Amino acid sequence: MEKYYETEKEFLENYNPGDYERPSVTVDAAVFSVINDNLKVLLIKRKNHPWKDTWALPGGFVNIDESLDDAVVRELKEETGASDIKYFRQLYTLGKPDRDPRMRVIDVSYIALTPHETLNIKAGDDASEAVWFDVSKKSSFSSENRRNSVIILENKELNIKMEYFIIDKVMNGYIKRESKIKSISNSILAADHIKIINMAMDELQNNVAETGLLFNLLPQLFTLKEAQEVYQIITGEKVDTPNFRRKIKPMLIETNKSIKTYNKLSKLYKFNPLFKFMKGDLC
Repeated sequence: MEKYYETEKEFLENYNPGDYERPSVTVDAAVFSVINDNLKVLLIKRKNHPWKDTWALPGGFVNIDESLDDAVVRELKEETGASDIKYFRQLYTLGKPDRDPRMRVIDVSYIALTPHETLNIKAGDDASEAVWFDVSKKSSFSSENRRNSVIILENKELNIKMEYFIIDKVMNGYIKRESKIKSISNSILAADHIKIINMAMDELQNNVAETGLLFNLLPQLFTLKEAQEVYQIITGEKVDTPNFRRKIKPMLIETNKSIKTYNKLSKLYKFNPLFKFMKGDLC
């Protein structure tokens, strides 16, 4: 029978945390950038077991005295040298009981975006290498409840290619995600990191312009042409220039600066992070 306590103080004085098993918590980050007209994701090569010598998203265990956000910032710096990520936020929580062979580990995944010029990547801590991989995702619907996708991760300099077949299936109000490495691959991702990359790619491709994510991949000042080019790289689709510019302009602040491109002056813009609070919409 549960004992009754008059006050919270009395309850806490008698509370025993050991009454419940405590899982460990990790953070992992899918860091994206656009480099040489290609969408890239940052991967590290694991130095230690488990999944030794396989590729993974940078991340690690959360210390008992730090927040999740502080943990992901620390892990990115320790494993990749990245200390000036422009944007990051929580994406999804993975909690399958057997997802880690060491113990019960709950993982909080993040999506992070930054212009690559702001980062000086260098492997450290649990990573033997830190490398940018080209990443792409193409999807098709086999039925109204099922989507098939292919995600390709490739680094041509290292001659590494990983190709995953993904199934997203609607199951009574939630999405069941399954993945399978294709035989064409010559390496694999650690743990369930393909699930994180799959969801992060969805977030990018489906919401990159409407939510302002796009502008975290651009320098502070940019032209409308640069914004359109990055958008097309991420989505893999060509867009109508006048229509695209009409949609994004309410999100921008026009500066009094210009840059010479193709023998003409192009105006420079910057992103307005308060655009959601302004009148008008993107429809």
